[in-house]
Amino acid sequence: MRIWLVNTGEEIPSDTGKPRLLRTGIMAERLALRGHEVTWWNSTVNHQRKEQRASITTIADRPEGYKLVLLYGRLYAKNISLGRIVSQVQNAREFARVALTLPCPDIILCGYPPIELAEAAVRFAISRQIPVAIDFRDMWPDIIADHTSGLTRVAAIPALSYWNRSLRYTVRNATAILGVTDGFVDWALRRGGRPRGPLDRAFHLAINPTPPAQSDIRDAERFWDEMGVAPGGDHTIGCFAGTLSHRLDVKTLVRGAVQLPEAEKQRSRLVICGKGDQDEELRKLGRNERHILFAGWRTAAEIHVLLRRCHYGVLPYFSTADFIVHYPNKVGEYLGAGLPIMTGLTGQVRSLLEMRGLGYFYSEGNEASVAKCLKLISADRSSFATKQQRALEVYKELFDPERIYESFCLHLEHIAATASLQKDVASDHAMAL
Repeated sequence: MRIWLVNTGEEIPSDTGKPRLLRTGIMAERLALRGHEVTWWNSTVNHQRKEQRASITTIADRPEGYKLVLLYGRLYAKNISLGRIVSQVQNAREFARVALTLPCPDIILCGYPPIELAEAAVRFAISRQIPVAIDFRDMWPDIIADHTSGLTRVAAIPALSYWNRSLRYTVRNATAILGVTDGFVDWALRRGGRPRGPLDRAFHLAINPTPPAQSDIRDAERFWDEMGVAPGGDHTIGCFAGTLSHRLDVKTLVRGAVQLPEAEKQRSRLVICGKGDQDEELRKLGRNERHILFAGWRTAAEIHVLLRRCHYGVLPYFSTADFIVHYPNKVGEYLGAGLPIMTGLTGQVRSLLEMRGLGYFYSEGNEASVAKCLKLISADRSSFATKQQRALEVYKELFDPERIYESFCLHLEHIAATASLQKDVASDHAMAL
């Protein structure tokens, strides 16, 4: 079977720093191993690092067994910016152009957003009578309302009108609506005005089931040893690793950590990995604090080792409409490392953590509440072993990548087979007439 995976927001295996594969990258490898002819459509822009991978649209065969198409888009500096929108429009136009030159797939799986590329994938699929599944991972453009106000929001009205029309078209014409939770699937169906069908399903985000190479792990262990993040000490160690965008409330986390009493600081380590729009401001907030470590963008092996040296993971997300119905990738990642989670996030995440006794909670935007929560975690070290076992059990139940990606692959194959059968029935009916 020929399968196209369309998603531009993830790193690829050849990117700088041995990156961690996410949802589409894992699916590309899994589907290729199942014997399918896979093409992954990505962008020339590495969204995480803000680096340009190629100066023109490029097609190459990957050693992992699939074809990679990098669609040209201009480089942009910020996640929320006109430059990014222009880049995404360029990606969509390049997809529409290049798709006509390649053998047609049997099915297309397209991540959402970006909205322009999703619409382009659906339009192409309809023109060739190809089944297309849209995988919803964000509530675009609804989240614009959470990040704009006043004149900025007024100025965004024409764009919002266009995006809303595009969203309705994409949902109404897609063969299947998928998502990272049932909340995302329901939201998409509601925005598109269509009922839920038998092919519409949710698949939780899950981390890459393939562990890093032992040589990379040894290098990572030396790195964290040199950084003073060592196992078996008296410090209570917490971490966050991800893009430091304004969609995350990392500033409140850092300010709360700064407020800790000096004796508590001596017993604590808070490790923040990643880069993004808030990077410089966060470093200024924590510049005089030895217990707060800004480690920059780290490799997959370094994150793997760090998590196994920590006592808890931090999920510093705002409780926006999209996040309260979401299990961000970090949830499964932390639980898979046996870590309880510190968060101010409400909704599905808090309900799960409360029910399973795996959460430490603070009030969103309240740095005093963060400081109080950090002290509580430090005083709760005797429960870490019990919580580790409980976290691993929840991970296996809800976020096991082996089970999730196996089901995801089977579902794509089912969608393609169903569409093929329907096409054959329609053809036979037409011939009978």
